[in-house]
Amino acid sequence: MNKRILPLLLTLSLLAGCGGITVIPRPDSLGQINASDLSITQTNEQVTVTARVMDLEVRPYQMEQNICSFMLLVKNGRDTKIYLPAERFILADSNGNQYRPVSPEKIREIVADHDPYLIPYPYVGYYYEGDAERARIRNDFNSEVTYFPTINPQNIALEALPDGKVEAHKQISGLIYFLADLRSMEGFTLEGSAVLSKGVKSSDFIFPFSVVKK
Repeated sequence: MNKRILPLLLTLSLLAGCGGITVIPRPDSLGQINASDLSITQTNEQVTVTARVMDLEVRPYQMEQNICSFMLLVKNGRDTKIYLPAERFILADSNGNQYRPVSPEKIREIVADHDPYLIPYPYVGYYYEGDAERARIRNDFNSEVTYFPTINPQNIALEALPDGKVEAHKQISGLIYFLADLRSMEGFTLEGSAVLSKGVKSSDFIFPFSVVKK
């Protein structure tokens, strides 16, 4: 048996005894699987991309459309600049449905539209860390009401994958966002390709994942 698959199979066996939902790389994935963070790394034409699921739901409460995110690391081993923005990725589930990335600006707009300033747990918390800290102090004296901090909407753009321009022998990292509910899928693939030069693209990076449900 391929030694790189053994840690993943062990992870699968452990997940079988746990509740909830976990997304893991498929054992037959091309490239290198990291069992510790459940990521997949592939290299094409001296460009290396690592992908993993970051958030099954970006916001900790129910919305009309779920927002999920992936963490990407793009390393350019070439002697010239490449281009690999979020827009060059696509998410496809096992039923053939396709999802295009949603810009951080749009995600921020959606979140702002749905975030009231303050609602008790488990629905939503606070826009800002200072407010969350003040609430924590109040909660020390009132155990019946619990609040928690949410991501500052400003951070959605700050944590997103940069514009995709990667200089020679440099790297970028960040999140890409989709309006999709990974928990409802049996499996999915994240696919993308880099622009190596004008009119020339790399081979496709294909990251297949399975959704493990108890």
